[in-house]
Amino acid sequence: MSEAFVGVLGFACIVAIVITLFKSKTLPSIAFIVFPMVLAAILVAGKYYSWDDIAKLIKSGFSSTGPTAALFVFSVLYFGIMTDAGMFDVIISKLMLLVKDNVVGVCVMTCIIALIGHLDGGGASTFCIVVPAMLPVYKKMHMRPTTLLRISVLAMGVLNLMPWAGPTMRAATVLGIEAASLWQTILPIQVAGIILALAVAVMNGMIEKKRGAGLNGTLAKLEGEVVLSNSEAEAASELARPKLFVFNIALTLAVIALLILDIFPSYVPFMMGVAA
Repeated sequence: MSEAFVGVLGFACIVAIVITLFKSKTLPSIAFIVFPMVLAAILVAGKYYSWDDIAKLIKSGFSSTGPTAALFVFSVLYFGIMTDAGMFDVIISKLMLLVKDNVVGVCVMTCIIALIGHLDGGGASTFCIVVPAMLPVYKKMHMRPTTLLRISVLAMGVLNLMPWAGPTMRAATVLGIEAASLWQTILPIQVAGIILALAVAVMNGMIEKKRGAGLNGTLAKLEGEVVLSNSEAEAASELARPKLFVFNIALTLAVIALLILDIFPSYVPFMMGVAA
């Protein structure tokens, strides 16, 4: 069995995994187990590898991806705990007091809330934070929901460069370096991206204001005031700990500081944060 043929088999394995995932035929974990094992059986049958070689490759793969997996697990756990404790709810309520009925300010706050909400690197959780908090405001001020999504997604794309987010973790794994070390090199680019995201939010706010959005805007006069009922989702969660807000903020800043200082492997700060 030639190396070229083995390369073709490897590429075919990747294509099979992608097609299976696109068609939602099985869970990702199953696809990433079954197809490589089938490929391994073919390579052993073709006497390109022995089962001992396959075992060494599996062990080598786990040793290189283990830190990335630990970083992902503990970062999701940490920010999940902070969300349940109500840290983001307090931040959002304080920020909204600053903008009141300013259309441009609402757009800027949408960007800031999306940036904060995407600290965990998860898109679904960010939408769960941003949309319930901001959509009623957008409706009341006659602003388009598409503007909310545009600003949120742009901010999420920038924050997705955090060391525990998918792209950076995968790139660090391929390069064989710590995700935090890679993040330090792209941090200036991320800062520039945040500034651009805020600038786009300001532009979208100006566009919304120009089309008549706002509590006293043209659209409000034409369509009337929007009255929103209180939803059950606004009820205080049993897991909320508003009295620990200062501690939670300090703990989060300490975790991020440890990541920047790069004293420990990138998953250790989150492990300590989860324990705390």
